[in-house]
Amino acid sequence: MSWHDYNESLVERGRVLFDLGFASRWNDELEGMNGDKTGRPYEFPESYIEFLSFFRVGFNAPYRVIEGMTGSLSEYLAFVKEMHFTQVRRRILAMVKRKKPEYVEKMAEGKDDDAITVVVDSTGLSTTNKGSYIEAIWRKEKRKFIKLHVVADGKTGKIVGFRVTSEKTGDTKKFVPMVREVARKRRVARAYADSAYDSRRNFPMHERGIDPAIKLRKNASEKAKWSPLRKDEAILVRRVGYEKWKELKGYGKRWMAEIVFSAFKRVLGDTLMARRFLSQKAEATLKVVLYNRFMSF
Repeated sequence: MSWHDYNESLVERGRVLFDLGFASRWNDELEGMNGDKTGRPYEFPESYIEFLSFFRVGFNAPYRVIEGMTGSLSEYLAFVKEMHFTQVRRRILAMVKRKKPEYVEKMAEGKDDDAITVVVDSTGLSTTNKGSYIEAIWRKEKRKFIKLHVVADGKTGKIVGFRVTSEKTGDTKKFVPMVREVARKRRVARAYADSAYDSRRNFPMHERGIDPAIKLRKNASEKAKWSPLRKDEAILVRRVGYEKWKELKGYGKRWMAEIVFSAFKRVLGDTLMARRFLSQKAEATLKVVLYNRFMSF
C-alpha cells in the first residue's frame, strides 16, 4: 500500500466514525420502528445508536463521555435529545443482540462466486488495563481475558466470521461451526489453522468441498482412530516432510491471521472497557464490525 492510499484510508476511517447519515432518515426510521411497537415508543433510531456505539469503541470512550456527546449534538440538531449513559448502554446491548446474526451474514457475503481461502485463529482481548508489574505485586490471580475467534479472508484480511467466548473455551470447538457458517454464504476452498485446531472433528470438511489445511502436532498418530482424513494427512507429512507439506498446502497464507490481529489491535486496541461478560461480547462484536468497515477502504 502506498502512502497516498494509507492516508486516504485514515481519512475514510474518520468519515466512518463520524457518519451523520442518521440525521437524514431520523423521522422515517423512527416511524418504521414504532409502527408495530406496543408500549413506550422509541425516541432514537437504530442508526443513531450504531453511530454512538462505533464512536464508543473507536475512541474507547466511556458511556458518560457518550452522554456528554449526545448533549452537545442536541444543541445543534433540534430533533436530537440528550441520552443518559445507562440508556445508551441498554440500547447498544439490545442492538448488538438483535443484529449479531445480521452482522455475521453481511461479513460473509461476497461480490462474486469465486472460492475463497480462509484462516481460522483466535486471540485474547484483555479486560483490564493493569500492567504486568501491578499484577505481579498486587494481584495474585491471573488476569482474565475474552477470546475472539475469527475466520479471516486469506486475500483481503477481512473478518468473515467470528465468535466471542470466555478464555476457557477451546479453539477446536469453534473451527467447524465458524467455517460452515461462512460456507453457507461463500464458497470456501481451503481453511487454514495452526496445531491448536488439530482434532479429529475438524478434518471431515470435504463433504462441503473444503480442504482443511491444519498443522498437525509433532506427535500426531498415523492411525485412523475414527478419522481417516487426519490419518492421510499424518502419512503425507511423514512421507514428504513438514516443509514440503507447507509448500503443497500453501500454508504460508495462515500468517494472514497474525496480520489481521496486529491491524485489529493496533487500530482498535486489545483492551475491553466493559466489565460484564455480555457487555464485553457486545463491545468485541462492535470492534469486529468497525474493523471490517475500516478495511473496506
